[in-house]
Amino acid sequence: MKTLIRITLAILLLLAACEPADAREPDGLKAVKPTKAAQYRDVCASSRSAIDQSVNNVRARLRGGGDCWWDLNGGNYIVPKVDPDSGLPEVSSLFAGAIWLGGLDPGNNLKLACQTYRSDDRNDFWPGPLSLNGITDAVTCVNWDRHFRVTSEEIRKHLANIAAGNLNPDDIPKGVKGWPARGNEYFYQTWGFELPFTGQALAGFYDHGPTFGTYDPLEGDYPAIEIRGCAIDRYPDEMIFWIFNDHGGGQPHARTQGRAIQMEVQVQAFGFATSDELHDMTFQRYKLINRATDRIDSTFFAMWIDPDLGCDEDDYIGCDTTRSLMYVYNQDEVDGNPDATCPSGAPTYGNKIPVLGVDYFRGPFAGFRPFYTSSRRCKRTDHRHPLGA
Repeated sequence: MKTLIRITLAILLLLAACEPADAREPDGLKAVKPTKAAQYRDVCASSRSAIDQSVNNVRARLRGGGDCWWDLNGGNYIVPKVDPDSGLPEVSSLFAGAIWLGGLDPGNNLKLACQTYRSDDRNDFWPGPLSLNGITDAVTCVNWDRHFRVTSEEIRKHLANIAAGNLNPDDIPKGVKGWPARGNEYFYQTWGFELPFTGQALAGFYDHGPTFGTYDPLEGDYPAIEIRGCAIDRYPDEMIFWIFNDHGGGQPHARTQGRAIQMEVQVQAFGFATSDELHDMTFQRYKLINRATDRIDSTFFAMWIDPDLGCDEDDYIGCDTTRSLMYVYNQDEVDGNPDATCPSGAPTYGNKIPVLGVDYFRGPFAGFRPFYTSSRRCKRTDHRHPLGA
């Protein structure tokens, strides 16, 4: 009997969005890791940072250059997650994905930034934040070519310390202490470089007070997710934050030849370790900040998805318009050939084949506002599970 396992990847946005487009690595274009080293000069090198989101039944590779779910050679969205040292096959449901965004300046000129398969160093995105006037430099890009990770275990340990009256900065867990939130005085001590200017909106946090507006762990502040409609004091079991931009020290957009938007993109990926369907889900929230002096109009945001559900030779894709859901499924009851092998050599699901869906879980929101309103999607009171079932 065919076994179906539902897997969901949800994308949460701020700004206008359009439906993701199917994509595949062009024939003859092999994905090889770039060899260009970062240089301390005015222009930025492409991002090298990568981390695995792995708190639940999914191990998803996240990259820092606008793309995700692959290791630059093959798919790394592993479901169900297995121990890499176990010798068991790691079967991936996605090959790769990346964001595309663009819009019009006041002169009706197209601005465009996109990422495809990074088989070379032709990029439209580079690591790190932009200044208020939309510029950056190589040092900033190198410093910010990283992912910041915190777990619910660290947050609970931190809150237990605060409740016990332990205000020793050395006892703050690293994920909490080094969280890139506005005004965090321990950020430099943790990472060796400064946060951007004080007023810049960065990673979300619960602001306990009595000093409001800046992140102070010793006042009881801690990392949190900013999802409108959900109370800000909620936190998942794992959060990963990173920033990239489409300026890169003034470099041209070698991938699209498009004009730079001067857009800063802040991403927060998170997941929940539960006993229900959330255990098979991952979430990504994108915050887009236009740092150019001119406004950008008619803005579109898309994420193309290349879904290889185990073997890439026998997949079908579809779209449920009533749910705004893209999905991929196998064409028959065996993944790959009749003997469950794949011509490309990719590990297969055999006869235990999942169905994977990708959803814009929350639509775009133009502008910023506090996220304190509760809703039916936040019905659980457990801090670790703000989205509900």
